[in-house]
Amino acid sequence: MAIFTATRIKIFKTCNLYLCFLMLGMSVAIPGPTLLDLQNLVNTDMQHIAFIYTARSAGYLFGSLSGGVLFDMVARKQIILTIFNFVASLTMLGIPWSRSIGALTALMTVNGLSLGCLDTGGNVCCLNLWGKDSGPFYQALHFTFGLGALIAPLIAAPFVGNIDTSDFSFDNKSTIAANTTLQPAFHNFLNNSLVDSFEIPPITYAYSAIGGFAIFVTALFLIICIIAPLETQGQQNDESQVRERKLSFVLLIVFLNIILVFVETGTEVGYAQMLTTYVVKGPLQLSPTTGSYMTSGFWAAFSISRFLSVFLAIKFSNLQLIVFDIIISSIGALILLSFGASQVWAVWLATILLGVGIASFFPAAVGWVEKYMTVTNKMASSFCIGAAFGEMIIPFIISTYIDTVPGVLLYTVAASCALSAGVAFIMWLILRNKQDKYIKDEGTANAAYDAKIDT
Repeated sequence: MAIFTATRIKIFKTCNLYLCFLMLGMSVAIPGPTLLDLQNLVNTDMQHIAFIYTARSAGYLFGSLSGGVLFDMVARKQIILTIFNFVASLTMLGIPWSRSIGALTALMTVNGLSLGCLDTGGNVCCLNLWGKDSGPFYQALHFTFGLGALIAPLIAAPFVGNIDTSDFSFDNKSTIAANTTLQPAFHNFLNNSLVDSFEIPPITYAYSAIGGFAIFVTALFLIICIIAPLETQGQQNDESQVRERKLSFVLLIVFLNIILVFVETGTEVGYAQMLTTYVVKGPLQLSPTTGSYMTSGFWAAFSISRFLSVFLAIKFSNLQLIVFDIIISSIGALILLSFGASQVWAVWLATILLGVGIASFFPAAVGWVEKYMTVTNKMASSFCIGAAFGEMIIPFIISTYIDTVPGVLLYTVAASCALSAGVAFIMWLILRNKQDKYIKDEGTANAAYDAKIDT
């Protein structure tokens, strides 16, 4: 067993977290490009199929909240990661076999719950593994999530748009009626949730690929449970040498950071979702194809920036990354607000700048807080919940008014940048005179100072 050294186990755990977040990104992104195929599978309309997003978001919120409590209560966190990763794999494998909106909604809810738990636990495990050196490793963790979200549409592309509803033997109108009313639930589940044809829908292969990858990650987590179910000794040493903070200070910083991730994540999702609608229905009157290209440009800039942030985090502090992100995003928002209603080039430039500026903000904000206090699972849970609410509320506000006031997208982005800058400045005023949480650093500095006095 000499090969299982503490360092190698630490690296093994980190790589496994990266694979887990790669799966997490793919699982979150795959319903988008396959939505129409899922709609055909359960024979319902767009209004009702869209409910699966609400169901998964509700599951994700509950999973993030319960995960924060569960991971703090259980010492063998790797076992929890193994269980929820396995649940995520089962739900991904089961989704394309649904034949009723009720069964699909149930699977999406459970899938969201498991992903929310993995998100919360994975964030804290990475921070705990690397302590004060977590900057680049934490940025890499979020890069793998973005990479997974980028890969998912590529996996789905060969298998979407090939559903023929005549392949299914049940009646379309009666199934729609049963699915949309969801009554009686037990009868509906037995008669419509099971596959009525031996022919496999093409998107089954896309979901099976992601579900199979999730099973592989589960197996790796299981190996870790066998060789090292508890946290490494190195982490415990770091944890035993951190400062105790007043509860009021902790609550204030956590609250401010929740606002930051709420605004950042909401703006990220809201801008990406509503950009095409704005350029098509707004004053520019561009084609949907152009809007799609602009959205792709945003995600490309976002992914590239997250990759580069892994290396920038080695050289620069989290605070410096946040300042850079706010400056770049604010420039993009200013260009969008000044010229976005009349110049196509301005929308392109602002889109790229926003993609670059938003990319590293979430991990940098959490890493900044982690420098001054130990981020517990409950804290990470609150950050994930704040981000999830941002993803729900800000896009909803934009979508409510964009038909009548297209400029709401521009105003929301500008307001988000201003609010982020204001909250970050308040946090800097609070933290600027605070020493970091690692007492041993202070001891080293005091020893050096005493030695200087003695000489």
